[in-house]
Amino acid sequence: MQMKMQMKMSQQLIMTPQLQQAIKLLQLSRAELEELIEQTLIENPVLEEGMDMDTFPSKTEESQESSETEETPEVVTDTEEFETARENEQENSVQDEIDWQQYIEQIEQFGGYQERRYHINTDDEESPSIDITAAQTESLADHLMWQLDMQKLTPLEYEAGAYLIGNIDDDGFLVTSIRELLESQQDLYSRIIKKHKKGELPELPEVDADLCDLKFQSGKTTHKKKNSQENESNLNEDGKLKEEKTAKPEILPAACAFVESVLNKIQQFNPNGVGARSLQESLLIQLEMLGESDSLSSRIVKHDMQFLESKDLKKIARRQKQDIEQVIDSYRLIMSLEPKPGREFISNPFHHYIIPDVYIYQKDNEYKVALNSTGMPRLRISNYYKDLSNSLEDDGSLTKDYIMEKVKAGQWLLKSIEQRQKTIYRVTKSILRFQKKFFDKGIHYLRPLVLKDVAEDIDVHESTVSRITTNKYVHTPQGIFELKYFFTSGIDQARGEAVSSKRIKDMILQMVQKEDLKSPYTDLQIADVLERQSGIKVARRTVAKYREALNILPSNKRKQLF
Repeated sequence: MQMKMQMKMSQQLIMTPQLQQAIKLLQLSRAELEELIEQTLIENPVLEEGMDMDTFPSKTEESQESSETEETPEVVTDTEEFETARENEQENSVQDEIDWQQYIEQIEQFGGYQERRYHINTDDEESPSIDITAAQTESLADHLMWQLDMQKLTPLEYEAGAYLIGNIDDDGFLVTSIRELLESQQDLYSRIIKKHKKGELPELPEVDADLCDLKFQSGKTTHKKKNSQENESNLNEDGKLKEEKTAKPEILPAACAFVESVLNKIQQFNPNGVGARSLQESLLIQLEMLGESDSLSSRIVKHDMQFLESKDLKKIARRQKQDIEQVIDSYRLIMSLEPKPGREFISNPFHHYIIPDVYIYQKDNEYKVALNSTGMPRLRISNYYKDLSNSLEDDGSLTKDYIMEKVKAGQWLLKSIEQRQKTIYRVTKSILRFQKKFFDKGIHYLRPLVLKDVAEDIDVHESTVSRITTNKYVHTPQGIFELKYFFTSGIDQARGEAVSSKRIKDMILQMVQKEDLKSPYTDLQIADVLERQSGIKVARRTVAKYREALNILPSNKRKQLF
């Protein structure tokens, strides 16, 4: 073996930073693009906004309308329609009364309106900020901590309670086991054991070793069995665990019992059933608070949970040796309990509005495509820096090199944004050609479409179509959709045609919404109805797959007994 130098020719595809930026711009959402532009305005001094944000674009800035010569729907910006609306607004402003309804309808007809802010001061003081006036909602954790503060607890109990509350999810379930909590909080564990050795802890009942490992995770209770026999000789003099070769140290039962006692206190907090490690435990806590701890309802939850889920009340009656009427009464009580104790604290005080990137609207019995430029910062290269760079001598000065570098970066960004907008338009126009029946008649006329179809139609790569349709929205006569919505798989039929999977899902959803709740459709019955009424052949397992995608429960769980 020896080291030597040699020349070798090879071809490589290298992505320049400019090309990486252009690709990145394609997949950015509208909000992300606006944020990028604002950040670039700060970092690049040669860029500036071309016009005031609250002014409408002039007709000289209309986009691709004049350059497009195809017979397919023309591209326009929202310029002409917005200018018409603006003229109407100015005419109405001199009148004594304004027909606001007509104004709003006219604006909304063409896809939106330009936001204006009017500020009226009744005095010289500044209006309070939105941080002061906005209502703040209390979280479940805040509510539980407030109740913890009201308890008479030792500092050690309070600390353990705070850790437990920190591991309760938004639905109100404990998502970590006591053993995991103690393993992660070794300082807390050591202090508990020290007090236990000194006899400073109250007498605690023995805790089942399996209970120490219970936790609520991914909608189900999981636990792992461990050897319940612990050896206190694993502790050193200061109460900490000795280093062992085992992957995880053992946790003494006394520490588990202590934390379990604190958890029991939290489980008595409001809302009822909070801090449980399973749905079963939550229901039992709620029944106990209702004074039903020794009732038939509690026995059913304890021993017949699987039959309760399948609504097999007759089998429950046989197992509990009770009349069916008594079981029905208990079933009704159990169904009145809250399966997600933290539900009332799950709130979304903010509305998330979608601003479409492009419009498809009908005018003069013809569909047109319009890019939405409203609210988007308009960039240009500053004339000042252009003149400054021309005035500087080309002597290799750092000043001129810096300005030229920023000018080139700005020009590339402008071209990349323009290319992004053109690609959105071309993809939208292609989708319009493929899915015209959808825009006329609705979802049942959505045809199967894949990325390759549009890519070949506009002569770009499939990855480009994929990027440009992600997080981009279009406003249509049928509603607002993500551009990806129009790409759907299909199920081949006997006649050689294909039916869109979204159409089948919509039909399944409508059938379930109209079904008799006392006798809901099974997956096989849904498949039979689809073939009998619409001539669509779908396998039962396909129906089950689509039903699960729609978050629809199986028929035995949708069935209402009363």
